[in-house]
Amino acid sequence: MNHALKRSEARTLTGLILGLSNVSLAIDGKKIIRDLSWQVREGENWVLVGPNGAGKTTLLGILNGYHWPSGGRATVLGKDFGSFDLRELRKRIGFVSSYISDWIPEEERVIDVVVSGRYASIRLWKDPPPQELAYANRVLRRVGCGRYGGARIGKLSQGEKQRVIIARALMARPRLMALDEPCAGLDLPGREKFLSAVARIAESGSPTMIYVTHRIEEIPAGFTHALLLREGRVTAKGRIDQVLNSRNLSACFRVGIKVSRWRKRYYALVDN
Repeated sequence: MNHALKRSEARTLTGLILGLSNVSLAIDGKKIIRDLSWQVREGENWVLVGPNGAGKTTLLGILNGYHWPSGGRATVLGKDFGSFDLRELRKRIGFVSSYISDWIPEEERVIDVVVSGRYASIRLWKDPPPQELAYANRVLRRVGCGRYGGARIGKLSQGEKQRVIIARALMARPRLMALDEPCAGLDLPGREKFLSAVARIAESGSPTMIYVTHRIEEIPAGFTHALLLREGRVTAKGRIDQVLNSRNLSACFRVGIKVSRWRKRYYALVDN
């Protein structure tokens, strides 16, 4: 009987990228995440939507091992929290955020910034081998920045920097990529070029992606599922075409919202 249970559990975990079961998190005595259960499987791309203060970034912090759940069970990339080195976990998760470029010295070469993602560092401290340089150039081309390899990061626009940060995240060949409000600070042309780069990765099927935003129009094409979060609680989750509707978003943001879809993208207006 025990062998049968183990085989059943193995089948359940096959392809499981993320598993949260009744996870809660309190910071300074305040509950930020409340009894949250969520599963993400390989090949799925999830958008995490909610108002400011909903706990979206905190939830990403759990996935990256920067926050430890106060209660419940968290499994990331097949490992239970508490059973492995969290520093190794971070090397297997690509992370993209608008503030990462602020940490990078402006004189750093773009190619070096990308290669640094292989080591989960900000700067390189030794010359990388030729195969890593070759792969870095490939991922730069993948995000539409192939011609910038020799440039200084400080010479790029904010949108170009964000695409370089995606290439940096891809450098470690992650199974999971997390993007936290990555369009913050981008102008309209820069935002659209960035979203096109993310959509190409999402539609390629690898890596699995989790994309955090509170702006519906910033959800790229290629995302398959959505989780709506308010005050640390899930208000809706599932297939994106079943979750991102006027009723669910109105309940999540507590204001009347009218949702429309055009060319694989979602748009929302406050319905007065």
